[in-house]
Amino acid sequence: MARFEEFVEELLDFLLTRLDEAGFERLVAHEPRRMCAPFIFSGGGRVEQRGMWFTGCCACSRIHSGGFGGDIKAEAWPCFHVRSLTLQFADDLDYCQGWRPEYALFASGRLIHQDDD
Repeated sequence: MARFEEFVEELLDFLLTRLDEAGFERLVAHEPRRMCAPFIFSGGGRVEQRGMWFTGCCACSRIHSGGFGGDIKAEAWPCFHVRSLTLQFADDLDYCQGWRPEYALFASGRLIHQDDD
């Protein structure tokens, strides 16, 4: 099994023990994988392309071949769709409020759904 961040593994364990077959199929469509998001770095009179590794969703994280500017807008895992799968278990004692869909993030760590969006 692939190893991810602790948060990702906790959410996967939580869902895998609770989802029915239809929910499992939706989860598989948004499976996590390690990705590299290339970005352009400029500083000190030079420009170079760098990459940031993150866990992203196979369906939602679109990596641009030319790289990103200053703001990486690839959706990190758990994506909005996976977070939505957790809502049916919100009353479960092991449910984490941080899994709610409104906390979906870009790989850069910025919330996707900002209050002013």
